[in-house]
Amino acid sequence: MKSKLCLVATCFIIASTLMLISCGKSAATSNTTTNVSQTSQPSSSSTTGLSNTGNIKVTATIAVSNGAGALAYDPNQNDVFVINGGNLPVSVISDATNVIAQGAFGGTGANYVAYDSGKNEFFVTSNKYYNGWIISGSTFAQVGTIIVPPQGIYIPAGIVYDSNKNEIFVADGGGKTLLVIDDSTGNVLTSISMTSGPGGLAYDSGKNEIFVVSGNNVSIISDSTNSLLATVALPAQSDPYALAYDSNKGEVFAADFYSGAVSIISDSTNQVVATVTLPKLSEPSAIVYDSGAGYVFVTCPGTSSAPGTVAVISDKTNAIVTTVPVGTGPNGLVYDSAKNEVFVSNGIDNTVSVISDAH
Repeated sequence: MKSKLCLVATCFIIASTLMLISCGKSAATSNTTTNVSQTSQPSSSSTTGLSNTGNIKVTATIAVSNGAGALAYDPNQNDVFVINGGNLPVSVISDATNVIAQGAFGGTGANYVAYDSGKNEFFVTSNKYYNGWIISGSTFAQVGTIIVPPQGIYIPAGIVYDSNKNEIFVADGGGKTLLVIDDSTGNVLTSISMTSGPGGLAYDSGKNEIFVVSGNNVSIISDSTNSLLATVALPAQSDPYALAYDSNKGEVFAADFYSGAVSIISDSTNQVVATVTLPKLSEPSAIVYDSGAGYVFVTCPGTSSAPGTVAVISDKTNAIVTTVPVGTGPNGLVYDSAKNEVFVSNGIDNTVSVISDAH
């Protein structure tokens, strides 16, 4: 069984030589939170009703540079931003043509990316230089650096954009903190202490809350106070890795790496309301919500020598409606709202699969 830290190491993204931004300084402060424990059990458990209709399928496969990893979607230009491993520039895919235009920014060591719609910029974390970079969504060149505390980001394990506060949240798995970053300056505004190393993140726009993986739990943070509101305990040995917010149902879906399942959390009750079991050999590391069709897509990598699949879950029934064969080593997902497509990065065979949601 692969560990979560191994997956972080294999999820290649861009990095860069260090640069300083000429912005105002803001001292990072420590925010000690009071844990509000809410141990919750699933009130229902869904079954995996497979019914491959053939309508949800791969419509294109795009070859990219070495080690395709994390993805982000830019709704302003309808482009998909792909992080590549090695000392290579990013791949920028037009969703109209599925043609790649290489960006100007490249390097080694980065691992996660989030798109900031307020600034039209991409924020990227690095596990090599222990900080992060800010990339223009127009030129794909570096325009700034995330100014982190002196100790840096020990193990960046997730990143998400909060459109309500225009802030970036970065999970530091090694430092057991959640960093809150001002998207105007790149400065850390505060750090939130966590009981376990934080991981995957999701922003709940309906409640203005941040959901963050913390051990075998999911912690819920208020973006107005940067304090812990609740802790949701997942089923034993779930080992959640990634999160996705479903704006239609007001739910957060957690990809449980160890148990090979998906836990569904209500943001009204902060309880697990259902669990979806994935196909065998599933160690899900990426998950995304498709608002157009009401589906949740989750990677099922399988083995390192065979193509993986993506399971598609209906948020109406909490059941798998189909599985879609993709490339080898799927490890990243993003939803393109303009085309109603889901892009899947396949890290082992260096491709991106484009799935039509048949919506």
